[in-house]
Amino acid sequence: MLFMNAAPQCGIFMYIRVCPHGGRCALRSILFNMRRLTWVTLGLVLTCSGETSRTVLFREDFESGVSSRWKPIKFSGETKYVVVREKTNSFLEGRAQSSATGLGAELKEVPAEDATISWKWKIDKIPPGASDDKKNTFDHTARLFVAFKTLLGPPRSINYVWANRTESGKTFHHPSSNRSRFIAVESGNEKAGRWIIERRDIAKDWKTLFGDENPPPIVGIGFMTDSDGTESTVTGCYDEIVLEKTATKK
Repeated sequence: MLFMNAAPQCGIFMYIRVCPHGGRCALRSILFNMRRLTWVTLGLVLTCSGETSRTVLFREDFESGVSSRWKPIKFSGETKYVVVREKTNSFLEGRAQSSATGLGAELKEVPAEDATISWKWKIDKIPPGASDDKKNTFDHTARLFVAFKTLLGPPRSINYVWANRTESGKTFHHPSSNRSRFIAVESGNEKAGRWIIERRDIAKDWKTLFGDENPPPIVGIGFMTDSDGTESTVTGCYDEIVLEKTATKK
C-alpha cells in the first residue's frame, strides 16, 4: 500500500495516471487496491488543491520479490532476507543470527533538496546487550540508510535506525566512522512487534547531522539487520520504501 498525505484543504485523495494515449485517466476509489495499479509514468505525481505536489523517485514494496537492483552489502556472516506474505501484503524480513549484512540499491545522483523518504518497519526485539556507541556491540535490528555522493572516500550517509538505548529523536555517529551518522527514529522494545510508519525530510536531517544546508545528490538507499557483535538472533522487517520529491506550487 502506498501511503500519502493530502493537504488539509483537500478532504479527499485524487490520484492521476498518464495513459499511453497522452490523456489523463482519473481513478476512483483506489484506497484499497493500490498494489494492482500500473503506473506508466517515470514518477507518480500527487497534487492536491494546488498546494503540494509529490513525485516518486524510488519505490519498493517487495510485491514482486527482491528485485535485481538490490545488491548485498557484506560485513560478517549472512543475514537472511526473504519476502514474507501476510494476507494481501508482502514485506521483506531480515533475520540476523550473529551476522551483519545488508541490501543496497544504487541511484543515479538524485537531488536531495525537497526530498523525503518514507517507509514502514517492525522488529521482534533489539539485540540483547547491544549499544549505540561501542564498536564491539554496535548491533541494530533495523536500519535504513541514504547514501550521498562524495568526491573522495566512502559516501557519507544518513542512517535512520531503530536504536537500542539512545532516545528517539537523538543523533549519534558510528563508533568507527564519522561519515556514517545516525538518527534514532525509534528506540527500545516498547513498539516491538508493531508496524511503524516513518517519514523524514532528508535535507533537514542532513543539516542536523552534517551542518550543511546543501546536501549532495543521493546515490543509494539500503537497509541492514545485524547482530554479529552481540551474537544474538533478531528479526527486522521492511516495507513501502518511498523516496519522493516535494514541491509547493505558488
